[in-house]
Amino acid sequence: MSINESIVDYCYFFTGLTSLQAQEIEDSVVKVFAAKQSHNYFEPWKSSSIGRSYATGFIIANNHILTNAHAVSNARYIQVRFGNNPKKHDVQLEYLSEDYDLALLKFVDKKEAPKVTPLNFAESLKLKEKVVVYGYPVGGDKLSITEGIISRIQLYKYAFSQKQFTTIQTDAAINPGNSGGPVLIDGKVIGIAFQGVSRANNIGYMIPAHIVEHFLDDIKDKHYDGIPTLGVKWKSLESSIHRNMLGMKKGETGVLVKKVNQYMPIRLVLQKNDVILKIENYKIGIDGSIQFNKNARIGFSYILEKKKFGDTIKITYLREGKRITKSVKLAKPSKKEVVDVYRSEVPPSYFITSGFIFEKLSINYINQYKSVYRNPVYTPYDLINLIDDHPDDVDAIIFIVSVLPDISNEGYQELRNVAIKEINNQKIKNFDDFITQLKSKRYAVLKDFKDNEIVIDNQLSSQRDKKIKEIYNISSLHSKDFKLE
Repeated sequence: MSINESIVDYCYFFTGLTSLQAQEIEDSVVKVFAAKQSHNYFEPWKSSSIGRSYATGFIIANNHILTNAHAVSNARYIQVRFGNNPKKHDVQLEYLSEDYDLALLKFVDKKEAPKVTPLNFAESLKLKEKVVVYGYPVGGDKLSITEGIISRIQLYKYAFSQKQFTTIQTDAAINPGNSGGPVLIDGKVIGIAFQGVSRANNIGYMIPAHIVEHFLDDIKDKHYDGIPTLGVKWKSLESSIHRNMLGMKKGETGVLVKKVNQYMPIRLVLQKNDVILKIENYKIGIDGSIQFNKNARIGFSYILEKKKFGDTIKITYLREGKRITKSVKLAKPSKKEVVDVYRSEVPPSYFITSGFIFEKLSINYINQYKSVYRNPVYTPYDLINLIDDHPDDVDAIIFIVSVLPDISNEGYQELRNVAIKEINNQKIKNFDDFITQLKSKRYAVLKDFKDNEIVIDNQLSSQRDKKIKEIYNISSLHSKDFKLE
Protein backbone atom coordinates (compact mmCIF):
# COMPACT_ATOMS: atom_id res chain seq x y z
CA MET A 1 0.00 0.00 0.00
CA SER A 2 1.36 3.43 -0.97
CA ILE A 3 1.77 6.32 1.44
CA ASN A 4 -1.05 8.23 -0.30
CA GLU A 5 -3.41 5.26 0.01
CA SER A 6 -2.55 4.98 3.70
CA ILE A 7 -3.40 8.67 4.23
CA VAL A 8 -6.73 8.26 2.44
CA ASP A 9 -7.60 5.20 4.56
CA TYR A 10 -6.68 7.12 7.72
CA CYS A 11 -8.68 10.20 6.74
CA TYR A 12 -11.82 8.15 6.21
CA PHE A 13 -11.44 5.69 9.04
CA PHE A 14 -13.88 7.54 11.28
CA THR A 15 -16.47 8.10 8.50
CA GLY A 16 -16.84 4.49 7.51
CA LEU A 17 -16.05 5.23 3.86
CA THR A 18 -14.04 2.83 1.78
CA SER A 19 -10.93 3.89 -0.14
CA LEU A 20 -12.98 3.61 -3.35
CA GLN A 21 -15.60 6.01 -2.02
CA ALA A 22 -12.88 8.36 -0.84
CA GLN A 23 -11.29 8.29 -4.30
CA GLU A 24 -14.63 9.10 -5.93
CA ILE A 25 -14.89 12.20 -3.76
CA GLU A 26 -11.34 13.27 -4.61
CA ASP A 27 -12.04 12.80 -8.32
CA SER A 28 -14.98 15.24 -8.07
CA VAL A 29 -12.94 18.10 -6.56
CA VAL A 30 -11.33 20.59 -8.95
CA LYS A 31 -8.83 23.40 -8.77
CA VAL A 32 -10.23 26.65 -10.19
CA PHE A 33 -8.04 29.09 -12.14
CA ALA A 34 -9.45 32.57 -12.88
CA ALA A 35 -8.05 35.62 -14.68
CA LYS A 36 -9.89 38.58 -13.17
CA GLN A 37 -10.33 42.27 -13.87
CA SER A 38 -12.42 44.30 -11.45
CA HIS A 39 -14.16 47.65 -11.80
CA ASN A 40 -12.51 50.72 -10.30
CA TYR A 41 -14.87 52.90 -8.25
CA PHE A 42 -12.27 55.55 -7.44
CA GLU A 43 -11.43 56.20 -11.10
CA PRO A 44 -14.60 54.79 -12.67
CA TRP A 45 -13.48 55.14 -16.29
CA LYS A 46 -10.77 52.55 -15.59
CA SER A 47 -10.63 48.85 -14.82
CA SER A 48 -8.09 47.27 -12.50
CA SER A 49 -5.08 45.40 -13.82
CA ILE A 50 -5.49 41.71 -14.64
CA GLY A 51 -5.10 39.49 -11.61
CA ARG A 52 -5.12 35.73 -11.10
CA SER A 53 -6.84 33.75 -8.40
CA TYR A 54 -6.90 30.10 -7.42
CA ALA A 55 -9.69 28.34 -5.61
CA THR A 56 -11.50 25.02 -5.26
CA GLY A 57 -14.74 23.69 -6.67
CA PHE A 58 -16.54 20.39 -7.01
CA ILE A 59 -18.86 18.58 -9.38
CA ILE A 60 -22.57 18.44 -8.58
CA ALA A 61 -25.50 17.16 -10.65
CA ASN A 62 -25.56 17.71 -14.42
CA ASN A 63 -21.79 18.21 -14.57
CA HIS A 64 -21.95 21.66 -13.06
CA ILE A 65 -19.22 22.97 -10.79
CA LEU A 66 -19.99 24.74 -7.53
CA THR A 67 -17.51 27.22 -6.06
CA ASN A 68 -17.39 30.58 -4.28
CA ALA A 69 -18.51 33.79 -5.98
CA HIS A 70 -15.44 35.67 -4.77
CA ALA A 71 -13.27 33.14 -6.62
CA VAL A 72 -14.75 33.88 -10.04
CA SER A 73 -16.46 37.27 -9.88
CA ASN A 74 -15.22 39.65 -12.59
CA ALA A 75 -13.37 36.73 -14.17
CA ARG A 76 -12.51 37.16 -17.83
CA TYR A 77 -11.34 33.57 -18.24
CA ILE A 78 -11.91 30.49 -16.03
CA GLN A 79 -10.45 27.00 -16.16
CA VAL A 80 -10.59 23.96 -13.90
CA ARG A 81 -8.27 20.99 -13.41
CA PHE A 82 -9.11 17.60 -11.96
CA GLY A 83 -6.75 16.00 -9.45
CA ASN A 84 -3.43 14.89 -10.88
CA ASN A 85 -4.55 15.33 -14.49
CA PRO A 86 -2.55 18.27 -15.93
CA LYS A 87 -5.22 19.06 -18.55
CA LYS A 88 -7.26 22.20 -17.86
CA HIS A 89 -10.84 22.58 -19.02
CA ASP A 90 -12.46 25.86 -20.06
CA VAL A 91 -15.55 26.71 -18.02
CA GLN A 92 -17.85 29.71 -17.83
CA LEU A 93 -19.94 31.37 -15.17
CA GLU A 94 -23.62 30.47 -15.33
CA TYR A 95 -25.03 31.88 -12.07
CA LEU A 96 -23.51 33.99 -9.33
CA SER A 97 -24.82 35.04 -5.91
CA GLU A 98 -22.83 37.76 -4.19
CA ASP A 99 -25.16 37.44 -1.19
CA TYR A 100 -24.29 33.82 -0.42
CA ASP A 101 -20.83 33.93 -2.03
CA LEU A 102 -21.76 31.06 -4.36
CA ALA A 103 -21.22 30.53 -8.08
CA LEU A 104 -22.22 27.84 -10.54
CA LEU A 105 -19.91 27.04 -13.47
CA LYS A 106 -20.48 24.94 -16.56
CA PHE A 107 -18.12 23.44 -19.13
CA VAL A 108 -17.75 25.46 -22.32
CA ASP A 109 -17.58 22.16 -24.22
CA LYS A 110 -19.93 19.64 -22.62
CA LYS A 111 -17.94 16.80 -24.21
CA GLU A 112 -14.94 17.77 -22.05
CA ALA A 113 -16.79 17.13 -18.82
CA PRO A 114 -15.09 14.11 -17.19
CA LYS A 115 -17.29 11.29 -15.96
CA VAL A 116 -17.02 11.61 -12.21
CA THR A 117 -19.43 11.02 -9.35
CA PRO A 118 -21.31 14.22 -8.45
CA LEU A 119 -21.33 15.11 -4.76
CA ASN A 120 -24.61 15.27 -2.85
CA PHE A 121 -25.71 17.42 0.08
CA ALA A 122 -26.93 16.70 3.57
CA GLU A 123 -27.87 19.36 6.13
CA SER A 124 -25.98 19.04 9.40
CA LEU A 125 -26.02 21.70 12.09
CA LYS A 126 -24.78 19.81 15.12
CA LEU A 127 -21.85 20.82 17.27
CA LYS A 128 -18.79 18.57 17.64
CA GLU A 129 -19.51 16.53 14.51
CA LYS A 130 -16.36 15.50 12.65
CA VAL A 131 -15.82 17.00 9.20
CA VAL A 132 -13.38 16.58 6.31
CA VAL A 133 -12.34 19.58 4.18
CA TYR A 134 -11.10 19.19 0.60
CA GLY A 135 -9.28 21.90 -1.30
CA TYR A 136 -6.25 23.39 -2.98
CA PRO A 137 -4.86 25.81 -0.37
CA VAL A 138 -1.68 27.82 -0.80
CA GLY A 139 1.55 25.98 -0.12
CA GLY A 140 1.25 23.28 -2.78
CA ASP A 141 -0.43 22.21 -5.99
CA LYS A 142 -1.91 18.90 -4.84
CA LEU A 143 -5.25 18.23 -3.23
CA SER A 144 -5.25 18.85 0.52
CA ILE A 145 -7.48 16.99 2.99
CA THR A 146 -7.89 18.28 6.54
CA GLU A 147 -10.06 17.20 9.45
CA GLY A 148 -11.81 18.99 12.26
CA ILE A 149 -15.09 19.34 14.10
CA ILE A 150 -18.04 21.73 13.96
CA SER A 151 -17.19 24.12 16.76
CA ARG A 152 -19.80 26.88 16.38
CA ILE A 153 -22.97 27.69 14.44
CA GLN A 154 -24.00 31.33 14.23
CA LEU A 155 -25.00 34.26 12.07
CA TYR A 156 -21.78 35.78 10.78
CA LYS A 157 -20.88 38.41 8.22
CA TYR A 158 -19.98 37.01 4.80
CA ALA A 159 -16.86 38.94 3.81
CA PHE A 160 -17.79 39.12 0.12
CA SER A 161 -21.28 40.61 0.46
CA GLN A 162 -21.00 42.06 3.99
CA LYS A 163 -24.37 40.43 4.75
CA GLN A 164 -25.12 38.16 7.68
CA PHE A 165 -26.21 34.57 7.14
CA THR A 166 -25.75 31.31 8.97
CA THR A 167 -22.18 30.02 9.06
CA ILE A 168 -20.62 26.85 10.42
CA GLN A 169 -17.30 27.30 12.16
CA THR A 170 -14.72 24.52 12.19
CA ASP A 171 -11.23 24.04 13.55
CA ALA A 172 -10.21 22.24 10.34
CA ALA A 173 -7.61 24.24 8.41
CA ILE A 174 -9.23 26.57 5.86
CA ASN A 175 -6.71 28.76 4.04
CA PRO A 176 -6.63 30.87 0.86
CA GLY A 177 -7.23 28.48 -2.03
CA ASN A 178 -9.63 26.30 0.01
CA SER A 179 -12.46 28.64 -0.99
CA GLY A 180 -15.22 26.76 -2.77
CA GLY A 181 -14.10 23.37 -1.52
CA PRO A 182 -16.56 20.83 -0.09
CA VAL A 183 -16.79 20.03 3.61
CA LEU A 184 -18.13 16.54 4.16
CA ILE A 185 -19.58 14.24 6.79
CA ASP A 186 -20.00 10.57 5.83
CA GLY A 187 -19.41 11.37 2.17
CA LYS A 188 -22.10 14.08 1.97
CA VAL A 189 -21.43 17.81 1.56
CA ILE A 190 -22.62 19.71 4.63
CA GLY A 191 -20.93 22.99 3.71
CA ILE A 192 -18.60 24.91 1.41
CA ALA A 193 -15.37 26.40 2.77
CA PHE A 194 -15.29 30.14 2.11
CA GLN A 195 -13.36 32.22 4.63
CA GLY A 196 -11.11 32.16 7.65
CA VAL A 197 -9.81 34.51 10.32
CA SER A 198 -6.32 35.76 9.48
CA ARG A 199 -5.39 36.68 13.05
CA ALA A 200 -6.60 33.46 14.66
CA ASN A 201 -5.51 29.84 14.54
CA ASN A 202 -7.81 26.99 13.59
CA ILE A 203 -10.88 29.10 12.82
CA GLY A 204 -12.48 28.57 9.45
CA TYR A 205 -16.00 29.05 8.15
CA MET A 206 -18.24 27.22 5.75
CA ILE A 207 -21.51 28.05 4.03
CA PRO A 208 -24.08 25.52 5.30
CA ALA A 209 -25.84 23.10 2.97
CA HIS A 210 -29.29 24.64 3.44
CA ILE A 211 -28.06 27.95 1.94
CA VAL A 212 -26.37 26.12 -0.94
CA GLU A 213 -29.56 24.20 -1.65
CA HIS A 214 -31.57 27.44 -1.42
CA PHE A 215 -29.30 28.91 -4.13
CA LEU A 216 -29.60 25.85 -6.38
CA ASP A 217 -33.38 25.72 -5.96
CA ASP A 218 -33.63 29.46 -6.60
CA ILE A 219 -31.97 29.27 -10.04
CA LYS A 220 -34.09 26.39 -11.32
CA ASP A 221 -36.28 28.94 -13.10
CA LYS A 222 -33.10 30.39 -14.68
CA HIS A 223 -33.40 33.54 -12.57
CA TYR A 224 -31.62 34.40 -9.34
CA ASP A 225 -33.82 36.02 -6.68
CA GLY A 226 -32.00 35.59 -3.36
CA ILE A 227 -33.13 35.09 0.22
CA PRO A 228 -36.13 37.19 1.32
CA THR A 229 -35.71 39.75 4.09
CA LEU A 230 -38.29 40.84 6.61
CA GLY A 231 -37.70 44.55 6.03
CA VAL A 232 -37.54 45.74 9.64
CA LYS A 233 -34.88 47.21 11.89
CA TRP A 234 -35.20 46.04 15.47
CA LYS A 235 -33.77 46.57 18.93
CA SER A 236 -33.07 43.98 21.62
CA LEU A 237 -35.20 44.04 24.77
CA GLU A 238 -32.73 42.99 27.43
CA SER A 239 -34.12 45.61 29.83
CA SER A 240 -36.87 44.12 32.01
CA ILE A 241 -38.06 47.67 32.74
CA HIS A 242 -38.54 48.30 29.02
CA ARG A 243 -40.40 45.00 28.63
CA ASN A 244 -42.70 45.86 31.54
CA MET A 245 -43.45 49.27 30.05
CA LEU A 246 -44.43 47.63 26.76
CA GLY A 247 -46.88 45.33 28.58
CA MET A 248 -44.98 42.08 28.07
CA LYS A 249 -45.84 39.24 30.43
CA LYS A 250 -43.34 37.69 32.81
CA GLY A 251 -41.12 35.30 30.86
CA GLU A 252 -42.33 36.70 27.51
CA THR A 253 -39.56 37.59 25.06
CA GLY A 254 -39.21 39.41 21.77
CA VAL A 255 -37.60 42.37 20.01
CA LEU A 256 -38.78 45.94 19.46
CA VAL A 257 -39.47 47.18 15.91
CA LYS A 258 -37.62 50.46 15.31
CA LYS A 259 -38.25 50.98 11.60
CA VAL A 260 -40.33 49.31 8.89
CA ASN A 261 -39.37 49.44 5.22
CA GLN A 262 -42.32 51.18 3.60
CA TYR A 263 -41.68 49.42 0.30
CA MET A 264 -41.87 45.88 1.74
CA PRO A 265 -45.04 43.81 2.31
CA ILE A 266 -44.28 43.74 6.05
CA ARG A 267 -45.60 47.32 6.25
CA LEU A 268 -49.10 45.81 6.05
CA VAL A 269 -48.47 43.95 9.30
CA LEU A 270 -45.87 45.61 11.51
CA GLN A 271 -45.28 49.19 12.57
CA LYS A 272 -42.79 51.06 14.72
CA ASN A 273 -42.84 50.08 18.45
CA ASP A 274 -44.47 46.69 17.85
CA VAL A 275 -42.80 43.80 19.66
CA ILE A 276 -42.14 40.71 17.53
CA LEU A 277 -42.89 37.72 19.79
CA LYS A 278 -42.89 34.79 17.34
CA ILE A 279 -42.09 34.08 13.70
CA GLU A 280 -43.72 30.90 12.46
CA ASN A 281 -43.48 28.60 15.52
CA TYR A 282 -40.22 30.05 16.81
CA LYS A 283 -40.25 32.21 19.93
CA ILE A 284 -38.02 35.26 19.49
CA GLY A 285 -35.50 35.84 22.27
CA ILE A 286 -34.79 39.25 23.79
CA ASP A 287 -31.62 39.32 21.64
CA GLY A 288 -33.41 38.33 18.42
CA SER A 289 -32.34 34.69 18.59
CA ILE A 290 -34.35 31.50 18.23
CA GLN A 291 -33.82 27.94 19.45
CA PHE A 292 -33.02 26.10 16.24
CA ASN A 293 -31.89 22.81 17.74
CA LYS A 294 -31.70 21.25 21.20
CA ASN A 295 -28.46 22.91 22.27
CA ALA A 296 -28.07 26.03 20.14
CA ARG A 297 -29.65 29.38 19.32
CA ILE A 298 -29.27 31.55 16.24
CA GLY A 299 -30.60 34.87 14.89
CA PHE A 300 -34.19 34.73 13.63
CA SER A 301 -33.13 35.56 10.07
CA TYR A 302 -32.26 31.83 9.90
CA ILE A 303 -36.01 31.28 9.41
CA LEU A 304 -35.92 33.36 6.23
CA GLU A 305 -32.99 31.32 4.87
CA LYS A 306 -35.51 28.50 4.52
CA LYS A 307 -38.02 30.63 2.62
CA LYS A 308 -38.50 31.73 -0.98
CA PHE A 309 -40.14 34.79 -2.45
CA GLY A 310 -43.86 34.08 -2.65
CA ASP A 311 -43.89 32.02 0.55
CA THR A 312 -46.10 33.16 3.42
CA ILE A 313 -44.71 33.77 6.88
CA LYS A 314 -46.69 34.00 10.15
CA ILE A 315 -45.79 36.69 12.70
CA THR A 316 -47.08 37.13 16.25
CA TYR A 317 -46.55 40.58 17.72
CA LEU A 318 -47.55 42.81 20.61
CA ARG A 319 -49.14 46.20 19.94
CA GLU A 320 -50.48 48.41 22.71
CA GLY A 321 -51.03 45.43 24.98
CA LYS A 322 -52.75 43.28 22.33
CA ARG A 323 -51.21 40.08 20.94
CA ILE A 324 -51.87 39.74 17.22
CA THR A 325 -50.99 37.01 14.72
CA LYS A 326 -50.96 37.77 11.00
CA SER A 327 -49.44 36.30 7.86
CA VAL A 328 -47.58 38.15 5.12
CA LYS A 329 -46.35 37.03 1.72
CA LEU A 330 -42.62 37.52 1.23
CA ALA A 331 -41.80 39.71 -1.76
CA LYS A 332 -39.15 42.08 -3.05
CA PRO A 333 -39.41 45.81 -2.31
CA SER A 334 -41.87 47.69 -4.51
CA LYS A 335 -39.17 50.32 -5.01
CA LYS A 336 -35.51 49.75 -5.88
CA GLU A 337 -33.05 50.31 -3.05
CA VAL A 338 -31.71 53.88 -2.87
CA VAL A 339 -28.18 52.56 -2.30
CA ASP A 340 -27.33 49.71 -4.65
CA VAL A 341 -26.56 46.41 -2.93
CA TYR A 342 -23.24 44.73 -3.62
CA ARG A 343 -23.02 43.42 -7.19
CA SER A 344 -19.48 42.59 -8.27
CA GLU A 345 -20.20 42.51 -12.01
CA VAL A 346 -21.90 45.92 -12.19
CA PRO A 347 -19.70 48.84 -13.35
CA PRO A 348 -19.93 52.21 -11.57
CA SER A 349 -22.42 54.80 -12.74
CA TYR A 350 -20.55 58.12 -12.99
CA PHE A 351 -20.43 61.60 -14.55
CA ILE A 352 -17.46 64.00 -14.69
CA THR A 353 -17.58 67.75 -15.24
CA SER A 354 -15.16 70.51 -14.17
CA GLY A 355 -13.03 67.70 -12.76
CA PHE A 356 -15.74 66.72 -10.24
CA ILE A 357 -16.21 62.94 -10.29
CA PHE A 358 -19.88 62.30 -9.44
CA GLU A 359 -21.01 58.78 -8.71
CA LYS A 360 -24.09 56.96 -7.46
CA LEU A 361 -23.53 55.65 -3.93
CA SER A 362 -23.27 51.86 -3.82
CA ILE A 363 -22.04 49.16 -1.50
CA ASN A 364 -19.42 48.40 -4.18
CA TYR A 365 -17.80 51.79 -3.58
CA ILE A 366 -17.84 51.40 0.21
CA ASN A 367 -16.30 47.92 -0.02
CA GLN A 368 -13.49 49.13 -2.29
CA TYR A 369 -12.81 52.05 0.04
CA LYS A 370 -12.55 49.77 3.06
CA SER A 371 -10.26 47.35 1.26
CA VAL A 372 -7.84 50.10 0.17
CA TYR A 373 -7.95 52.34 3.24
CA ARG A 374 -7.88 49.86 6.12
CA ASN A 375 -7.19 52.56 8.71
CA PRO A 376 -10.54 53.52 10.33
CA VAL A 377 -9.42 57.16 10.25
CA TYR A 378 -10.17 57.19 6.51
CA THR A 379 -13.56 55.46 6.73
CA PRO A 380 -16.22 57.58 4.92
CA TYR A 381 -18.70 57.51 7.80
CA ASP A 382 -20.92 60.23 6.30
CA LEU A 383 -21.56 58.03 3.27
CA ILE A 384 -21.94 54.85 5.32
CA ASN A 385 -24.54 56.53 7.55
CA LEU A 386 -26.56 57.44 4.44
CA ILE A 387 -26.88 53.77 3.51
CA ASP A 388 -29.35 53.20 6.35
CA ASP A 389 -30.49 56.75 7.06
CA HIS A 390 -31.33 58.45 3.79
CA PRO A 391 -34.33 60.43 2.48
CA ASP A 392 -37.18 58.12 1.46
CA ASP A 393 -38.28 60.30 -1.45
CA VAL A 394 -35.15 59.80 -3.60
CA ASP A 395 -34.01 57.01 -5.89
CA ALA A 396 -30.27 57.53 -5.47
CA ILE A 397 -27.61 59.27 -3.41
CA ILE A 398 -25.18 61.21 -5.62
CA PHE A 399 -21.77 62.05 -4.19
CA ILE A 400 -18.43 63.54 -5.16
CA VAL A 401 -15.80 60.79 -5.24
CA SER A 402 -12.94 63.28 -5.62
CA VAL A 403 -11.93 66.29 -7.70
CA LEU A 404 -9.36 66.27 -10.50
CA PRO A 405 -7.44 69.56 -9.99
CA ASP A 406 -8.14 72.17 -12.64
CA ILE A 407 -8.68 75.93 -12.91
CA SER A 408 -12.42 75.22 -13.15
CA ASN A 409 -12.61 73.78 -9.62
CA GLU A 410 -10.33 76.00 -7.57
CA GLY A 411 -11.27 75.94 -3.89
CA TYR A 412 -12.85 72.48 -4.10
CA GLN A 413 -9.89 70.29 -5.01
CA GLU A 414 -9.63 68.60 -1.60
CA LEU A 415 -13.24 67.40 -1.58
CA ARG A 416 -13.68 63.64 -1.06
CA ASN A 417 -16.76 61.51 -0.40
CA VAL A 418 -19.21 64.42 -0.25
CA ALA A 419 -22.88 63.48 -0.69
CA ILE A 420 -25.08 66.05 -2.43
CA LYS A 421 -28.47 66.82 -0.84
CA GLU A 422 -29.74 69.54 -3.21
CA ILE A 423 -28.92 71.14 -6.52
CA ASN A 424 -30.25 74.59 -7.41
CA ASN A 425 -32.47 74.43 -4.28
CA GLN A 426 -34.14 71.23 -5.45
CA LYS A 427 -33.88 67.72 -4.04
CA ILE A 428 -32.15 65.17 -6.23
CA LYS A 429 -34.51 62.44 -7.44
CA ASN A 430 -32.03 60.29 -9.38
CA PHE A 431 -28.79 60.53 -11.36
CA ASP A 432 -30.48 61.58 -14.63
CA ASP A 433 -32.36 64.31 -12.79
CA PHE A 434 -29.10 65.46 -11.18
CA ILE A 435 -27.35 65.85 -14.54
CA THR A 436 -30.34 67.70 -16.02
CA GLN A 437 -30.37 70.13 -13.09
CA LEU A 438 -26.60 70.48 -13.17
CA LYS A 439 -26.62 71.67 -16.77
CA SER A 440 -29.84 73.74 -16.60
CA LYS A 441 -28.13 77.03 -15.59
CA ARG A 442 -24.75 78.65 -15.99
CA TYR A 443 -24.06 78.39 -12.27
CA ALA A 444 -25.05 75.12 -10.62
CA VAL A 445 -25.24 75.43 -6.84
CA LEU A 446 -24.81 72.12 -5.00
CA LYS A 447 -25.50 71.71 -1.30
CA ASP A 448 -24.20 68.81 0.75
CA PHE A 449 -25.87 67.25 3.83
CA LYS A 450 -24.02 69.72 6.07
CA ASP A 451 -25.41 72.63 4.02
CA ASN A 452 -22.03 73.54 2.51
CA GLU A 453 -22.35 75.03 -0.97
CA ILE A 454 -20.35 74.09 -4.05
CA VAL A 455 -20.64 76.18 -7.22
CA ILE A 456 -19.91 74.91 -10.72
CA ASP A 457 -19.64 77.29 -13.70
CA ASN A 458 -21.03 75.38 -16.69
CA GLN A 459 -19.66 77.95 -19.14
CA LEU A 460 -16.16 77.29 -17.82
CA SER A 461 -16.87 73.55 -17.73
CA SER A 462 -17.68 73.52 -21.43
CA GLN A 463 -14.25 75.08 -22.08
CA ARG A 464 -12.29 72.83 -19.72
CA ASP A 465 -13.93 69.37 -19.82
CA LYS A 466 -12.22 68.28 -23.04
CA LYS A 467 -8.86 69.44 -21.67
CA ILE A 468 -9.44 67.63 -18.36
CA LYS A 469 -10.25 64.47 -20.31
CA GLU A 470 -6.91 64.74 -22.15
CA ILE A 471 -4.81 65.68 -19.11
CA TYR A 472 -6.05 62.79 -16.99
CA ASN A 473 -6.32 60.30 -19.85
CA ILE A 474 -10.03 59.69 -19.26
CA SER A 475 -11.66 57.41 -21.81
CA SER A 476 -15.16 58.83 -21.22
CA LEU A 477 -16.56 61.59 -19.03
CA HIS A 478 -19.64 59.50 -18.23
CA SER A 479 -20.63 55.85 -17.85
CA LYS A 480 -22.40 53.98 -20.64
CA ASP A 481 -25.75 54.09 -18.88
CA PHE A 482 -25.99 57.81 -19.76
CA LYS A 483 -26.78 58.60 -23.37
CA LEU A 484 -25.09 61.97 -23.55
CA GLU A 485 -23.48 63.92 -26.37
